[in-house]
Amino acid sequence: MNNSKLRLAMGVKGSTNSHAGELNLLSKWTGKKSRYHYRLIDYKNKQHKTDVLLSQTKCNLEVLPQGLMVVGNFTEKDSIIPILKNEIESITLIRGKEVIDTFYMSPMYILSKLGIPNRISRHLKVYPSEYKITETRVHIKCEDYELRLITDGNRFSKLHRSLKKLGYTNLKLLERPKLNLLQYRRALDL
Repeated sequence: MNNSKLRLAMGVKGSTNSHAGELNLLSKWTGKKSRYHYRLIDYKNKQHKTDVLLSQTKCNLEVLPQGLMVVGNFTEKDSIIPILKNEIESITLIRGKEVIDTFYMSPMYILSKLGIPNRISRHLKVYPSEYKITETRVHIKCEDYELRLITDGNRFSKLHRSLKKLGYTNLKLLERPKLNLLQYRRALDL
């Protein structure tokens, strides 16, 4: 399907670079640059050829009822990669490894011992190294191309909720195992 037809189907108006123009205009008024939360690490077309210009590009992934939009400064002409919902064959979310490395008597350690889930107790960590999730990977496979994106590990649950909420049924979830360093230390102490 033609790129302009995709834009019209998803409700994106204007020229191919209109969204980037709006972001640039907004950043001029506020004095802040637009913040990208994702990185497009691989883009393959029908012939399984990788586009070198698109790889390693900072971007954002927007989940819409009509489909997905990857927004970024890819080339001078294109700043949006639209993906219609009916063209998506599969979406795979791979959650990063969860690493828990608290110290004795830290607030996170105490809450963990009381049975509070890590998703709640992580907000009371003293050092950033006490609780980490490695990067989340997003693999989108379509009829015409494949996209691979990475993002911060803490974005997994928000992305998963928004995809489920808008009815993306062809969703695969993969989780990497937890690494709780407290259990290893206790085993060494015994």
